[in-house]
Amino acid sequence: MKSNDALPIQVKASREGFTLVPHPTVPFEAILEYMRKRLEESRDFFHHSEMILDLRSRPLRTDEITALNELLVKHSRGRLVEVKLAGDVAFALNRGVQDQSAASEAHTAVRKDAEPIIVRSTCRSGVRVVSSSDCVVLGDVNPGAEIIAAGDIIVFGNLRGVAHAGATGDRTARIWALSIQPNQLRIADLVAVPPRGQRSVSRKYELAEIRDDLIEVSTP
Repeated sequence: MKSNDALPIQVKASREGFTLVPHPTVPFEAILEYMRKRLEESRDFFHHSEMILDLRSRPLRTDEITALNELLVKHSRGRLVEVKLAGDVAFALNRGVQDQSAASEAHTAVRKDAEPIIVRSTCRSGVRVVSSSDCVVLGDVNPGAEIIAAGDIIVFGNLRGVAHAGATGDRTARIWALSIQPNQLRIADLVAVPPRGQRSVSRKYELAEIRDDLIEVSTP
């Protein structure tokens, strides 16, 4: 019989629900097949369960996370509600507003040794990213998505969702993006809602920062 460390993916139960911990080196196909068998064998046990995916020792691509979530929905009507990435950095997925607020408080504590979180895809509606340091998004931030960082936010694409830099009170934090047209901007304790309508788009990038107690967007 295999030890827990050798399983393609461990399923750990706690008062908060189940946590999935993929093996660091096992191919993803083996992880998916093992999880499928576990769900089929214990369908009632996992029925309508909410699970946390712990990727701190094994990163997965966004399409692999999606495939795992679809497997949970199909075989147990469960779902992933959170993805842990590193340290106290996490995605919160499809949680209610109250749960999201709690997650924000839990995950935005500043740590001097915290590594920036890098999101290697577009953030679509419903995605919430929380970082205890800086956050870099290699794609767009669509309407309905939310980025919260204790430090700076850098978006290599269009920012059209919600961005909150300096979430723990740092007024020197900044927000960079190729185009800043968000639902809402926040830096530390200040909030700004950009005007609606057509406007020129920068050929370089745009920067949001606090000047004279106001959030201003400019093209450096």
